[in-house]
Amino acid sequence: MRKGMAGITVFLCAALLSGCSQEDGVRTDGYEYLIGVSLTNVMEPWLNNLVQVISARGEEGGVNLIFRDAAGSTEKQIQDIQALMECGVDLLILSPDGSDSLNDVMEEVFEEIPVVVVGVEPGSQAYTTVIQADDEGIGKMAGEYIFDELYSEGDKIVVIQGVDGSPISSSRLKGFQEAAEGKIPPEQITYHYGEWLRDVAEQRMKDFLVVYGKPDVVFAFNDEMAYGACLACEQLRLDDGVSFIGVDGFEGEIAGLNLVEKGILDATIQSPDFGGLAYDTALEILKGNKVERNITIVPKLISAEES
Repeated sequence: MRKGMAGITVFLCAALLSGCSQEDGVRTDGYEYLIGVSLTNVMEPWLNNLVQVISARGEEGGVNLIFRDAAGSTEKQIQDIQALMECGVDLLILSPDGSDSLNDVMEEVFEEIPVVVVGVEPGSQAYTTVIQADDEGIGKMAGEYIFDELYSEGDKIVVIQGVDGSPISSSRLKGFQEAAEGKIPPEQITYHYGEWLRDVAEQRMKDFLVVYGKPDVVFAFNDEMAYGACLACEQLRLDDGVSFIGVDGFEGEIAGLNLVEKGILDATIQSPDFGGLAYDTALEILKGNKVERNITIVPKLISAEES
């Protein structure tokens, strides 16, 4: 198990393994709405956060929730969505992978109930509203901070991306490279995939350190990977003078905001509270109120000087 994830994993097991048949008591007295939540992979930190926030809000508001995790499998996510529909959910909150693989099942669902998409715009238009971050803006904001505040000529930069093929990761990369254009020779930037995971990023960083020595700046596409890179540098005693930048800006003992406050990260790009916004938007829809079809939230940079 990854460091720092034990508590979250226990929580997720309880939330994700809830039953869904009427006989099992999904629609118990006191619940006005039943919302299904289909996730691509809860090992991604932003989806961990989404589960926790939506669950807490549901308990406060008397809303019953059923979570399903596809664990990175498109086939399983299709089955999960079909199972949620059999449960009789009133609305579906969906985090797709950005491909066209869910188009057919989304269109079937959208004929019956509202659909709130979070994270990335899907291949289908069969949704009520989509909530996403300005991921290209996140990458550009991080790049501008690096080259305006941290970079000196000749510095080595390591960029740790998410998963190969991820639309979110690709957008953040595009924004960063736009900010980097003309500022640094391409050969001074090394790119790795950290798969959104701390331990994977830690190992990729160690691989870099063994071959190339200490970098000057590390930009990871989430705070988990930024922390993993920092741990690798500490273990090899090559962390002195290295700047680390992450993305997410969540609250928690080893989450981005606290890591910045402690000086472990130089900065984090705070992305939106998908959980709270998705929950509020879902309730507005269920109450019959009109919501925006496309919601894009602007990121905010939080640096050690501001914390």
